[in-house]
Amino acid sequence: MDNTIIQIALALGFAVAAVLVAYASWAAGRQMMARYRDSVLDSTSAQLSDLFIFMDGAKLQQISIVTTILFPLLAFVITRNMLVVVVTAAICLFGPTLAHKNLKKRRRKKLIHQLPDSLDSLVGALRSGMSVTQSMGLLAEQLPKPSNQEFALVVRKLRMGVGVDEVLTELEERVNSQEYTMFTTSMRIAREVGGNLTESLERLADTMRKKLAMEDKIQALTSQGKLQGLIVGSLPLFLMWVLNEMEPEAMAPLFNTWIGYGVLVVVFLLELVGFVLIRKIVLIDV
Repeated sequence: MDNTIIQIALALGFAVAAVLVAYASWAAGRQMMARYRDSVLDSTSAQLSDLFIFMDGAKLQQISIVTTILFPLLAFVITRNMLVVVVTAAICLFGPTLAHKNLKKRRRKKLIHQLPDSLDSLVGALRSGMSVTQSMGLLAEQLPKPSNQEFALVVRKLRMGVGVDEVLTELEERVNSQEYTMFTTSMRIAREVGGNLTESLERLADTMRKKLAMEDKIQALTSQGKLQGLIVGSLPLFLMWVLNEMEPEAMAPLFNTWIGYGVLVVVFLLELVGFVLIRKIVLIDV
């Protein structure tokens, strides 16, 4: 009878402990999810709106949860390696931020390459007798994306009564490039000091074309160094894969022990340092 009471008490104790642990885990997970939503998802959703990509934060959260659960499970089923699962989960968690940075970089590059043609169109509209606001409205209708989006936003704000200086400052901050800074500076100088705006914009468009042509030439000349860095950086990973195929038993501790995980972390850090150094060598700012 006493043993039965003791067993029941132990069972109840374990049950209560399990419930408390489950509740604590649920509360901690909920708090972590709230912080993740506030720090990553909501900020990413707000930043995507600056790129004229409008996505609800709740929808972005659903996509992030599904990918964070699904892809690590697939990685575990395929590889049976916890390190790969952890890396996959980390990539999925910070995927929205990485995607936003990539989209912003690509959009900024398009804006810069489209700016000389945009200035030529603006010069043509001004010489036909249109005002600056009318000329920018014409650009918003005729230019390809994403330039038409930026000029359409500028025109809407001007028509709402926002000051020209404020609108130009916001455009400069959104794009964050030297080319658009030169464009907004030319517009301010022509507005405050006077002078022939069309000639200034025409010279600016010609200067930008020469600058972009030089950047493309430098990129072509440094592409060989980038390729060499990629090949040299990939060689250790390729040799690791070859050795794993040839001697799986000898390579097994590298993927199944904590010492092996530490070695992989060191290899990853060294690869990262090499990648950063090579990038600094071949990256030339015009």
